[in-house]
Amino acid sequence: MSSGNSFYRYFLNPVMRTLLRSPLHGITSHNIGIVHFTGRKSGRKLSTPLSYTREGDTVRLMSNRSTRWWLNFRGEEIRVEMEIARQRHPGTAVLLEGDSEGLREGVRRFIHALPRDAKVYGLQLDANKAVVESSLAAIADQLVLVEIHLDAAN
Repeated sequence: MSSGNSFYRYFLNPVMRTLLRSPLHGITSHNIGIVHFTGRKSGRKLSTPLSYTREGDTVRLMSNRSTRWWLNFRGEEIRVEMEIARQRHPGTAVLLEGDSEGLREGVRRFIHALPRDAKVYGLQLDANKAVVESSLAAIADQLVLVEIHLDAAN
């Protein structure tokens, strides 16, 4: 595990989980939530705070291949809960990995809703804050996107 990943896992993630579950959650809960899932190999219950975007009943989580949490989403759809503003929303998650139009469209939508994250991933934005396609093409194979389709009652 790299020192950057250790920093997130052992320091920043616990701090963010505590903040997001506290009465002060409003500071960050409009675009940072906690995804709850079961480890693919370990079977353990896991939770990871992540930036998210939401369009109706679709929540998107984005990362790059240097992280490991998303590996638990490989294969078929999996049941998850997305904790947003101290409320848990059950749903089904699908992993998009590898350069595809589905992944690229999800990345465009994610960055459109949360342009501050463009810099994190090395994406360039044009004057209208849209992703510059050449910058997306250069790194699309290094990005992963998890789309969570929330159950209808949410």
